[in-house]
Amino acid sequence: MKGVPLIGLMTLALITAGPLQASPVAGSLAEQQEGQSAQTPQQQLADSIVQLSGLTGLSLQARNLAQQVLNEEQAALGFQYQVASRVSSLWSPERLTRVLKEALQPLDETSQQTLLEALNHQLMQRAREKENSTVVDQDTKGFLAYVQKLRRQPPAASRLQVITELDQAMHFSKLLMNTRASVFAQLQAVLQGWQPPANWQQTMRNESREFLLYTYRRTPNDGIQALTRLYRDAALQQWLQAVQQRLSRLDPDVASAGS
Repeated sequence: MKGVPLIGLMTLALITAGPLQASPVAGSLAEQQEGQSAQTPQQQLADSIVQLSGLTGLSLQARNLAQQVLNEEQAALGFQYQVASRVSSLWSPERLTRVLKEALQPLDETSQQTLLEALNHQLMQRAREKENSTVVDQDTKGFLAYVQKLRRQPPAASRLQVITELDQAMHFSKLLMNTRASVFAQLQAVLQGWQPPANWQQTMRNESREFLLYTYRRTPNDGIQALTRLYRDAALQQWLQAVQQRLSRLDPDVASAGS
């Protein structure tokens, strides 16, 4: 199976912001403003955190992965519909929004405000811009040449260490592995005899590391460490850990009932 282009978690906020705001069923501007004004400050805070995090965009990663496997397997149309239905129910932006907000509930308002400030920090904004650039570059010759060079000549151990620490603080590869494991389970439930690629977890870790190395290729170690410290904010870590745990336990039946 060919590698599925990764989407940076912070970049997902940029990708999902437009469609969510431009939904054809969203109603008039006046109706949207009325709905926003009817929200409590706590609801507005939760909405801001979810949108800035970009994590609802994991649904796009899930759909892309499922479609790629279906295409490679030349699955019958009926099977494609079954897989698409299961994945879209389980990983819909609406479903993920509920999960993300449920994970916020244990945090008090002060902690949530601290979390929002971390996500809205200037370093986080710059990280979103860099990740967005990498997402665009992934199919270019320059990106592929960079990755090939990484595989021939791994960077210094100190560089790998700061990237690994950033990955761990972001929960980047872990969240992507949660997504991939779930999609693979849906594919196995529908496509008789299909099995995930061997050692896919390690492949996922390697691809995540390469994505981050490319994204921050012009950022010195101390700049990456500063971003890592932001991610290590206690409230942000508590929330990301709760999100990861909830995503690892997504139940297709519960998702269908809640949609």
